[in-house]
Amino acid sequence: MSRVTLAVVAALAFGATGAAAQGARDMEARAADIAQRYLATWSSSGELSIADVPYVYGPRVRFYGRSLTWAGLVEEKRRAVRRWPVRSYAHRPGTMEVICNEAARRCAARSIIDYRVANPASGRRASGAATFDLGISFAGRQPIILYENGKPIRRAGAG
Repeated sequence: MSRVTLAVVAALAFGATGAAAQGARDMEARAADIAQRYLATWSSSGELSIADVPYVYGPRVRFYGRSLTWAGLVEEKRRAVRRWPVRSYAHRPGTMEVICNEAARRCAARSIIDYRVANPASGRRASGAATFDLGISFAGRQPIILYENGKPIRRAGAG
């Protein structure tokens, strides 16, 4: 997939309107939309998901307790896609909470997610639920993800 196509996908998925036009409610709505689209993207083709990393994350991101560069994050995501080429993630209805700091132009979208992952080549499968926390900055020309975090709360299967 070309860089131009990826830029269009990222712009559609994560919006590209200027920060000046956004109030707190708009930031909350956009943060919730970004969190929804984020999981939809990670439930799709692995290569598309990985290729989008530079377009949606800041140059350094806090990823499950570790500070990573784009390159480190891309490698982390590649490992996850190799382990689980078939992925389905969804926010559990009614669990999304978005908290924004309008002055800082940042929001946190939190929810419980349900997931199912599989590796047809190895026959492995897993499913469960986890907390999900996505930090988003609206300070620049387009939103960027500052951090991603979460913890399993229920697991089934082996992986």
